[in-house]
Amino acid sequence: MENKKIILVSDSFPPVPSGVSKYSYFLTKKLLEKGNRVFVITGGVKNIPYEDYEIQKMGGEVIRFGKLISVYANGTRCFITIVGLRDIIKLKRTFETIQPDVVLMNGPLGLTLPYPATIFSKSKMVGIFHSSTDKPNLGFILFRQIMKPFLKKLDVKIAVSERAKDEIEKYFGKQDFFIIPPGVDTELYKPSKGKKSDENITFFFLGRLDKRKGVDVLLKSWENIRKFGNKKNREVPLNLVIGGDGPMRSLVQAEAKKQKNIKYIGFVEEKILPEIYASADVSVFPSKGGESFGIVLIESMACGTPPIASNIGGYKDVVKDKYVGLLFSSEKELIQKINEISANEKMREQLSKNSIEYAKVYDWKTIAEKIMNVI
Repeated sequence: MENKKIILVSDSFPPVPSGVSKYSYFLTKKLLEKGNRVFVITGGVKNIPYEDYEIQKMGGEVIRFGKLISVYANGTRCFITIVGLRDIIKLKRTFETIQPDVVLMNGPLGLTLPYPATIFSKSKMVGIFHSSTDKPNLGFILFRQIMKPFLKKLDVKIAVSERAKDEIEKYFGKQDFFIIPPGVDTELYKPSKGKKSDENITFFFLGRLDKRKGVDVLLKSWENIRKFGNKKNREVPLNLVIGGDGPMRSLVQAEAKKQKNIKYIGFVEEKILPEIYASADVSVFPSKGGESFGIVLIESMACGTPPIASNIGGYKDVVKDKYVGLLFSSEKELIQKINEISANEKMREQLSKNSIEYAKVYDWKTIAEKIMNVI
């Protein structure tokens, strides 16, 4: 396959804490590994993250424009790039200088970076759609007429799930989509990255600390679970480790002080995340909705840590209930699932084995190859 010169446009890129950010970073790495030249266009930040240097070492380049700001949308904190006239001029020159073969647009209906990039691009354009909402999408409703022309300009449309595809078609009508899910780097995310303790059973939550991600549901449920489970034919205590940051941080910190078996570790950098996953026995993702996929689910499974996840669109398409993890539909069910998996070591071991094998379907090498085939 002929190597290509690729521009990837994405508001979300490290250090932005989001699934789309992870997607952009790992896709860039895999495209570079396949011999392509990749230029990432994203928002400006105060401190350059180590991920930019990792991309540079691999022969890629991260070009930052404007300023990233956070906004509240779809029940959580999202990031968009604010650009000025100088940024627009610089962006135009960047496209003229690079003259890419392909432009990949993450969130191609964004009106900040994606919109001017669409105008300046004279190359094949590929849109990758991630979003899904449970409530009416106000942005699509208000700006639908503005967005339609550059939706039509896309030569290829990729949705990360059927749910993400449905979100677009609900507002813009039937589209030709390729369904290609996000991936996980199984060389980075694997069981050997950590070691599970024989002295306790550890549950791990990772996500933004806001209402949509459901950390409040988990904390409330944790008060009512049995505090002990079975491991190595003996009774051991349960621990809950919470990673992430957001508006509910003070609530998490207060609970961690009150309940000695809860530990809050703050924002978790990508480079140490596999060890934390692999050291946990079970992960818990109690999101209340608005999920199109769930990268955290496949990361956890790749590390041999089966997830307990909300039975919602996006998540239930990834977690095969009672095969790679457990699904729950209420707080009462969450308590039951935590108690059940804590008491049953054989269940944990079998779910873990199944998770590791199942995650291989989402290996980034396979996913990147599928993306290259359609572009």
